Amino acid sequence: MKKIAKYMEIYLDIKKKISNGYYQIGEKLPTGDELAKQYDASKLTVKKGIDLLVSEGVLRSRSGFGTEVLRTPIDNSKVFGPNEGLFSVVGEEHVNSEIHTFSIELPSEEIAKKLEISRKDYVYNIIRSRFIDRAPYSIEQTFMPLTVIPGLEPKHLKKSVYSYITNDLGLEIKTSHIWIKGDVAKEFDARILNIDVGEFMIEVDKVVSLSSGTPFEYSLSRHIYKDFIFEAVFVEN
Repeated sequence: MKKIAKYMEIYLDIKKKISNGYYQIGEKLPTGDELAKQYDASKLTVKKGIDLLVSEGVLRSRSGFGTEVLRTPIDNSKVFGPNEGLFSVVGEEHVNSEIHTFSIELPSEEIAKKLEISRKDYVYNIIRSRFIDRAPYSIEQTFMPLTVIPGLEPKHLKKSVYSYITNDLGLEIKTSHIWIKGDVAKEFDARILNIDVGEFMIEVDKVVSLSSGTPFEYSLSRHIYKDFIFEAVFVEN
């Protein structure tokens, strides 16, 4: 097996230590000299690994101050999987949500097609923004059919909707089909996420289905590109 580059080894190890709480949010990392000695690497190699975490918004480096932990790393590959969700990945205590829209309406042709329902079947239309450790993370628009997910209320949106579906409704979530594409920030994106209009963004469209095969969610989430890391492993047969 090909050995990974040393800076990637350092990047992955520090990221893991932040994820498991070895380094806490607000804590300063050891100095470059200390890390170089710890990893038996040059300061330049250590800096290269650190810079990757800075670019992801996990660390912040300031001249004369050092490097501190800003937030828990986000594994988007799990966030967009069928069973995890943002709360499970980063912890409920790190996530805040702001609800912008919660309405019940008839679906457009596209939404009805994604959810495999009639245009006469009502859906929830939910728009909310998500913040991790008070930093903007995403804007999400979600559509769910009332016939499949009954009784959804705004109070459920402040926490994990998936928890309501599995624990309260007793349904089993099984599959997630996602599409990832680029876009540019519109006025609403810019205002909520504190970015410039026209700035590049990542949009993730997702259809999630129950174990029965019934789609229950069609969502579009928009992310600041600097914070978006998606990892997948493909195995050739």
